[in-house]
Amino acid sequence: MSIDLSSAIATFVTESKELLQEMENGLLDLESESSQEHASEIINALFRAIHTIKGSAGIFDFEHVVALTHIAETLLENARNGELQLDKELISLYLEARDVTETLITLAASETEPDADLLNKVNHLVACFAKYIKEQNDEPDNIRTTQVTSGNKLDNERWVLFFVPNENVLRNGLDPYSFIHYLDSETSELKVNTWFDAMFGPQQFDPESNYLSFILSFETDKSEDEINDVFEFIQSEAYIAILPPHGDADIVKSSLQKYQDIDFVTHALKEADPAFSDIIQLLSKKEQPENTELVETVAGAPTPANTSKIHKSKTLRVEALKLDRLIDQVGEMVITGARTNLLAHETGNETLIEAMALLERLVENIRDSSLKLRMVQIGETFNKFKRVVRDIADELGKQVDLTIVGAETELDKTFVEKVSDPLMHIVRNAIDHGIEDPETRIANGKSEQGQLTLKAYHDSGSIVIEVSDDGKGLDQERILKRAVDRGLVSANQTLQEKDINLLIFEPGFSTAESITNISGRGVGMDVVKRNIDSLRGSVEVESSQGKGSTILIRLPLTLSIIDGFMFEVHKENYVIPLDTVVECLELHEVVSEQDIQDKSYINLRTEVLPFIRLRTLFGIEEQIDHTRESLVIVQFGTLRAGLVVDSLKGEFQTVVKPLGRLFEGLKCISGATILGSGNVAIILDVSALIKSAISVYEALEKKH
Repeated sequence: MSIDLSSAIATFVTESKELLQEMENGLLDLESESSQEHASEIINALFRAIHTIKGSAGIFDFEHVVALTHIAETLLENARNGELQLDKELISLYLEARDVTETLITLAASETEPDADLLNKVNHLVACFAKYIKEQNDEPDNIRTTQVTSGNKLDNERWVLFFVPNENVLRNGLDPYSFIHYLDSETSELKVNTWFDAMFGPQQFDPESNYLSFILSFETDKSEDEINDVFEFIQSEAYIAILPPHGDADIVKSSLQKYQDIDFVTHALKEADPAFSDIIQLLSKKEQPENTELVETVAGAPTPANTSKIHKSKTLRVEALKLDRLIDQVGEMVITGARTNLLAHETGNETLIEAMALLERLVENIRDSSLKLRMVQIGETFNKFKRVVRDIADELGKQVDLTIVGAETELDKTFVEKVSDPLMHIVRNAIDHGIEDPETRIANGKSEQGQLTLKAYHDSGSIVIEVSDDGKGLDQERILKRAVDRGLVSANQTLQEKDINLLIFEPGFSTAESITNISGRGVGMDVVKRNIDSLRGSVEVESSQGKGSTILIRLPLTLSIIDGFMFEVHKENYVIPLDTVVECLELHEVVSEQDIQDKSYINLRTEVLPFIRLRTLFGIEEQIDHTRESLVIVQFGTLRAGLVVDSLKGEFQTVVKPLGRLFEGLKCISGATILGSGNVAIILDVSALIKSAISVYEALEKKH
């Protein structure tokens, strides 16, 4: 029977990439780690990661992956024993091996053979690792003997291992024999005893179920943890008990109580090795343990020696597509709930209205819980930039220290995926254009190591991501001159500092004197702004010449379902995110009739507040009684403005629907939603509205 391993291979690829990322983070931490104790912990974690990848790759017979990880693991073993120091050169070698291993795993999973260039890289890395191992082996014999002794290596002794895969192991895409085959390659004189589960009859036999169990006997100098690692990939699908050469008979007996056929077990042990005669005698008595509860625990879990290696998973992998479908269905439920609630109020039935109110609260809770499923910490994305910063700084001959703040801040997974590339461009530009080389920094009275900070936090219903550096800052005079030369602004045009800073996001704009591998072509920063705009976000730039720059990316909390605030303009409904609403006022109470006609701002509690009439913005010429209008104060980031609307409708749970490509160019509009009545309400872009209000205010001020 052929076994479909596609799902198991997909799991292997996912878990291997996670381990490789952890390995990369560990190597980068090791490079800056001064504590010997912590460095030892990191090296042990690196060894476990690469050993797990090697073992899993061996199960699927990915020979190129095994070849590279095996020799890399061998050298790490020397580092664990204190025989080798992982210096910067060796860390760079491991980082390169990490990249090549990821490529090999991806190709192997897609059943694609690596090309000649990739194989040359593999051979080069193997040769480099072999050179280090040869240097270790060339040391005096007395030193090597001492080091081996300190590593607690064992002579070859006979071990016995009970391997009982569960009934569904084949359905889950795992082949138990692959693990036995791999154990055979790692040990010597392997003997395999197999027996069938005696609990099923002919009528109950299922060809897709597993009824085989194994007792394995072998010789090895490996430790118990290393033997257990061979089966790490199948731990959750099998019961595994390891009997060491000098194991305690009582512990062994307790571990084997789960086997109904004790006679077979004793026979298998006799076949495995006569040295287990004491255990055989104990098992033959078939004594029941005193503590039944303890035995039940042991029967359903690994032996005490394995407990530290295995833990119950606290996470569940779910395909992103399934989550997207769930969010869509919850969104439709919100719309249907609003429609049902409206109909309930039309009936006037108080009991029905009360029941609908309860249902609405439950739907809201389901909505919040569903959205949290998509929330992930941004720290995973931030950590990827440790490698980027290291490599770019080395290439440019600069020293850069990366600081990460707010790694636990959560945001929608969609944002995490789409904000990674913009952040990459910003970080690369900060190192290339912002941070000076060590000589220049020292001459300017700075430390030779530049500081780059990635920071994330929540602010006013938004996610804010800051990229800060302590470099030379933006040369606004030079930026403005280059913008004039390119025709982006006129020579007599006066711009504020924040507007000059934003010119770096114009397509093709660059102040670099020369083109490098990193930047200088004027490509990238315009893509940053375009991507952020597509997420209904905004970008701000703060800079002080000679001191550094900060780029702030501001994003909404979610793209799917939001708490909205609805109002009416010319008998049409419009919605804005509730988080952006500061307060609502009666227009005639804060603005005189004259100010409404002639001015674009009001003095609200000593604050000059620009406002914009949505009727004017939408080109509606029909007049309305100003005493009926309302003023909605909105805020996005540090900017505030007022929106003049016809009437207020209140809070509204909003399911965001895209408008389609036909409406992509429309400013101030970010989407649409369906109301309970079945009508469509436009969702407005608050950031764009505030900028429009400020632009109108500044234009009128210049006229005056």
